[in-house]
Amino acid sequence: MLNLHSFIRDSDYYKKLQIDDLLFVEYKCLVNETRAGIWSEVNYFVFVTSGKKMWRSIQNNYVVETGDSLFVKKGANLVHQYFDEDYCALMVFISDDFIKKFMHRFSNIIRIDPEAPASTDAVIRIELDEYLAGYINSLAAFFGAQSFPDKHLLHLKFEELLLNIFTRPLHKELAQYLVSLNNSQSALLEQVMEENFAYNLKLEELAALCNMSLSSFKRTFNSVYKTSPGKWLTEKRLDFAQYLLQTTDKNVSEVSFDCGFEDVSSFIRAFKRKFDKTPLQFRAGITENT
Repeated sequence: MLNLHSFIRDSDYYKKLQIDDLLFVEYKCLVNETRAGIWSEVNYFVFVTSGKKMWRSIQNNYVVETGDSLFVKKGANLVHQYFDEDYCALMVFISDDFIKKFMHRFSNIIRIDPEAPASTDAVIRIELDEYLAGYINSLAAFFGAQSFPDKHLLHLKFEELLLNIFTRPLHKELAQYLVSLNNSQSALLEQVMEENFAYNLKLEELAALCNMSLSSFKRTFNSVYKTSPGKWLTEKRLDFAQYLLQTTDKNVSEVSFDCGFEDVSSFIRAFKRKFDKTPLQFRAGITENT
């Protein structure tokens, strides 16, 4: 899968404003594929300025068009590109470390409603108000400037975005998620795994999403799930494949891809070992029983 943050950070194509591990980017889609897998070890905001695109999480599809906004948690997604109009967006990548330091600095104004909905999906829609709309316009002005803005001003622009999120009632769900970044390592690991098990990510990449070394990730994983990451992922993906075969009309190749298997043949073998039937036989059995 393409590491979106690293790809943009290291590319000379995009207009970027970067200080340390913080990144503003004026994104124009280069990918001609209609469907692709991406991941990022950094949370990011998407403010769509033209075109249309879809982010697919394990739970939902999120179609965005001109004027729409998303917050995408660090982790993996499938994206679908539409080509009726060029897709462009302003994107803001903000690291966990910056968010945590921000919350510590502004702890006196951060008020979290204990009854606010907890985010259980990898993508959160953002409703634009006049404050965020003004913020987006100010970002666009930066990219149109002739000189690089002062780094202190850029730093304040990242803080301004977070202040908008934490002080406006519209964004309770997102604020709740950002606060959860201070949870224990085991809680963060569970969240990352539940939101990313269906993607073909390496263990090293999953460990990076948890802000852990590979060895620490394996130890914490074993203490939480009482099994190895490899075994857990296989079982979780096969159970998800069973669900997709029961509830959708996707073909076996699509189910295999959507469940994170490297190829269809390995998926079919693993599915038969667990359920004593190939995916097609399993689906045929469902049809016979209805």
